[in-house]
Amino acid sequence: FERSISAVTLSVGRMIMKGDLIEKQVAWDDCSISYLQGGKNAIASPILFLHGWSVGVEPYQDSLNSLAQHYQVIAPYLPGFGKSTALDWVQDYSDYAEVMINFINILELPKVHVIGHSIGGGIALALAALKPSLVRSLTIVDSTGIPLGSPLEVLLRRAIEMPAQMGQMKIEPVLENFKGLLYNSLFHPDKVIQTASMAIEKDIRLILPRIESPCLVLWGANDLLTPISFAQEFSQDIKGAKLVVVDGVYHEWVLFFAEKFTAIVSDFIDEVERKSVNNSSGNC
Repeated sequence: FERSISAVTLSVGRMIMKGDLIEKQVAWDDCSISYLQGGKNAIASPILFLHGWSVGVEPYQDSLNSLAQHYQVIAPYLPGFGKSTALDWVQDYSDYAEVMINFINILELPKVHVIGHSIGGGIALALAALKPSLVRSLTIVDSTGIPLGSPLEVLLRRAIEMPAQMGQMKIEPVLENFKGLLYNSLFHPDKVIQTASMAIEKDIRLILPRIESPCLVLWGANDLLTPISFAQEFSQDIKGAKLVVVDGVYHEWVLFFAEKFTAIVSDFIDEVERKSVNNSSGNC
């Protein structure tokens, strides 16, 4: 199903953020994806981190840098956000997944550990279902992919949730979150609206049985935007999925609890890699 790719260009920008994450850009045909890459040259497959709705990678700085202490991390700006170009034909989860599949292939990555938060989780689910051969493991964090309800219902839930988690928030991720939303609202308003509609309306549960990779369903117990019932459905519909619920946290917890997030994800990825090595040894 992947679109044909012609000329590819790759550029490297200035070093940004904390740690060793470097800004890069890859372009092909009508698409240009900016991304951050860096971290430890581990034996494990690299992590592909997909951010949430209408922001970018900057609010996840602490978690990305924490993951980069253990693994190679690649964190793209989704199409139509930040410096990544907006593509008219990208309209649903499968379309975004198609762009990410081309992105993985262009970087010549045999397999990746895919992590997706919120709308990034919905895209990660589609990617794992459409191209299972590329996905070493899948981690979805407070993911969309099940209709959220009417816009009014979503607004009411957010109106309750945002003040409730004020005591957990950290200034820097909040500011970066706001800057990302403002930038995208000014320069990519069509994509902000389109992805919001996608999260509210689109249902990808029918493709979940096609996911073959080990899957971690990681959720905040107090999430009101994507409630715990979503996590239970995902873990039931994805064969062999492991459900981990983090007490006392909300939809954006991954922005504020980097050490907790990294510890859980690292345990899962390391377990997947160990099993992969043992299976390879057993086949020799």
